[in-house]
Amino acid sequence: MNSISLNKISTLTSDISKIRWFANVGKEIDQLLNDNINNYCHTLAPESKVKQVSNWEEAIKIINDKDWNKIAWEKEEKEKENLLNILLKNKSEKEVYSYLQALTEESTKIIDSCSIEDLDKNDVKFQYYSKVAAGSAAICCYQASLALATNQMKSHIFIAKFELFKFGHWPLVIKNNIFNIF
Repeated sequence: MNSISLNKISTLTSDISKIRWFANVGKEIDQLLNDNINNYCHTLAPESKVKQVSNWEEAIKIINDKDWNKIAWEKEEKEKENLLNILLKNKSEKEVYSYLQALTEESTKIIDSCSIEDLDKNDVKFQYYSKVAAGSAAICCYQASLALATNQMKSHIFIAKFELFKFGHWPLVIKNNIFNIF
């Protein structure tokens, strides 16, 4: 693996501020977005149906429900570990973590400020959940950076998930064979 791969993390880091985070939550899903949802769900839960969540109350209820697909979450965690191990086998730990630290700092800072701007509501609970959404986006940036740095295909689950965020939506959870997206 050459250094150009780690440079993809830097590119993603610099692109974070250009994304309109959460600009389309609750809005209709078009065909292009639906194709990305299918890429994301294909590996995690191929039989999943898609449910568009249209408001904050519904989104909050879904993410607080304990009955979500833990197997899909475990697949993501294993894939994250696998991709990180690929990077660490090919690059020094110091170099890899330096790129990832810069990405984490930038994604946390920018996504948090965007979430306040685009998601803030007068109700305290909405302020809390806007932070939850921002944290979810920051985690997704980290996952996508691993996939990009290891030269994964565009249909890879982490790249597909990142695209869902780039479309301005918030991918929630897979629950009862239904992928929920706000």
